[in-house]
Amino acid sequence: MFKDLGTGMLAFLLPLYIVGLDSNIFSDTPIVVKAGIIATVFGISNALSQPFLARLSDSLDRRKPFVIAGMLGFTLISFIYANTHNFDELVLLRMVQGITVGATVPAIVAMVTHMSSASTRGVAIGIYSTVRGFGFGLGSVTGGIVASYYGFATAFYVCALLGLASLILISFFVSETHDTVIEKKNVPSVGHSLQFTILSIAMFMMMAGIMIIFAFLPEYETRLNTGAISLSIAVSAYVIVRVLFQVPVGFISDRLGRKRIIAMGLLLNIPIVIGLGHVDNVTQLIILRALQGISMAAVETPVMALAVDLAGPAVSSRVSSITASQAAGMALGPIMGGLLAGYISFEMPFYLCAIMLMVSLILLIVFIREPGSFDNKNYA
Repeated sequence: MFKDLGTGMLAFLLPLYIVGLDSNIFSDTPIVVKAGIIATVFGISNALSQPFLARLSDSLDRRKPFVIAGMLGFTLISFIYANTHNFDELVLLRMVQGITVGATVPAIVAMVTHMSSASTRGVAIGIYSTVRGFGFGLGSVTGGIVASYYGFATAFYVCALLGLASLILISFFVSETHDTVIEKKNVPSVGHSLQFTILSIAMFMMMAGIMIIFAFLPEYETRLNTGAISLSIAVSAYVIVRVLFQVPVGFISDRLGRKRIIAMGLLLNIPIVIGLGHVDNVTQLIILRALQGISMAAVETPVMALAVDLAGPAVSSRVSSITASQAAGMALGPIMGGLLAGYISFEMPFYLCAIMLMVSLILLIVFIREPGSFDNKNYA
């Protein structure tokens, strides 16, 4: 939670911090595109590093060292941000930080999985996501308040301290976990592989629609005539509501099935994304972001639970396709939004996101089946 509190602060602060930075390479680039670049380099490096690091984690049957290394990298780079005053340098640092975070995500998901059973997995992942989401959501508000009253440098130092707190807690109070299922053939069937692909697409589309807003923070600040604190509330509204709904959604998905809950979440997010391109005031933005929190809770928790149900042993490497797609959506959503808004129109990226969500919904309905419908479902 502490690390994700820092992550939420950085995700909110960096698009605003870059407004006053010099750049040698991107000097003539629109600010919405620069904001998209900052989010994209983090997400791409995060997404590309996850599968490799997850396979390494599974091959070693070790997770805790990867989490510790990732937390250490996050802490050091957050500290360096406070003394970075060039946009080009910030891009490089953000890329490296994406790799450090990529080391932690599959390992942590695997550890949570090892601590749960198939009948409680939705709730377990819901609780884990709730704690993370609470930190991330609180991070936006915290970042906005600290930066407004004490400056960006102080806010970055706070992020570093939060990363250090996570590092200490994990080092001393978290035990290593191991795969408990022995299975000689670790290759999913064609049906399972297709489902992983569809779930990855759905997660990518959702995150693109969620994260697109970060490219528009400087633009919203001008259009809606608002400030950093109001924008931080809008950003946090999504995460706070998502946190409130994740455990109940996980409980429901354990009993009613994952697919129908995921479909409802995708469907709900379509009109919300379109609405984000037509808000007239910050209140509307806050309401739509809160509704996005409900839609994301209905997708993320069941998707992760379904992926783990299908994965069997070697959870890190298999589920990393989902978490990597999530990171890729976080990366490409802002840059796509920034490019389309900067060079075509403000509304265009929101319509494109809505179409992407509709495509993922259709794929889900056509191709996804619950694990119980497979004949070869002997996965723990």
